[in-house]
Amino acid sequence: MVRYPMVLRTSCLILISLVIVASTVLSYDTKEIPSLYQELIFRLARDGLNVQTLSGLFADSRSAINLPALVIYLNTKEDTERYQKFLTSEPILLARKYLRQNLSSLKKMEARFHVEKEVVVAILLIESRFGENIGKYRVIPTLATLALMDSPENIEKNFQNLRQYDPEISLESVEAFAKRRAQWAYQELKCFLKIIDQEKMDPLEVYGSHAGALGMAQFIPSSYLNYALPQKGFENWLLSHEDAINSIGNYLSAHGWKKRLSRERKERILMTYNQSEPYVETVLRIAQKLKGTPTRGESKE
Repeated sequence: MVRYPMVLRTSCLILISLVIVASTVLSYDTKEIPSLYQELIFRLARDGLNVQTLSGLFADSRSAINLPALVIYLNTKEDTERYQKFLTSEPILLARKYLRQNLSSLKKMEARFHVEKEVVVAILLIESRFGENIGKYRVIPTLATLALMDSPENIEKNFQNLRQYDPEISLESVEAFAKRRAQWAYQELKCFLKIIDQEKMDPLEVYGSHAGALGMAQFIPSSYLNYALPQKGFENWLLSHEDAINSIGNYLSAHGWKKRLSRERKERILMTYNQSEPYVETVLRIAQKLKGTPTRGESKE
């Protein structure tokens, strides 16, 4: 019996797998699957995802590539003005009403996770206005498009565009940003495909934010897998107030939140939820307003 070296046997298995993947993809009309998606399908299949399912998803017209999502902007830092609207009287009154209406669930969450109910309400107000706005972008094409950001053609196109505004910008810096963003989106896409694998709902009818955040709590897919507490499955979780409250409490608790933390420590934990200083500041200010305690430069309501 001839024994082939392990490296050769492994290479043959990989080649056979790629042939199977390619044949499955090509069983669809290639016009139905954009060439960039074909490369993405090969990559996902190598990571163990079902190629036939993937081909069906990306052949669907609802999975069309979102070209604006491939554009890289120079200044992506969030500013304070974006969050000022949440500190006005109308949203604060809405938050107080929400707190009263969901007081039982909030108190149970507070006792279980030692996270102040006002903080959770503040997050839900900012993230989705208590479920009114959970996103208008289909999650699969959103994350799939972002996962393609590091294609050589897209990097070059963005580099030439950005040079018009900043002649000093380097190709290396654009490439580094694109690769980080694409790798993040690819991992989140895999997480989302894992989430919907056991669900009966149409995966292409799941909507989220421009970055693929989901549900009332606006969890990215990896956060859902790690911290969400769905009582009746993913579809119900998307608009379940109780699930959103407990999922946020679980997330913050898992990152070290407990009562009577210093403000600095609270800020660091909230930064893991959203890496934006204005966001973090606004969450804490709303929570203080809901508690009825004064905050910086404000009088007690």
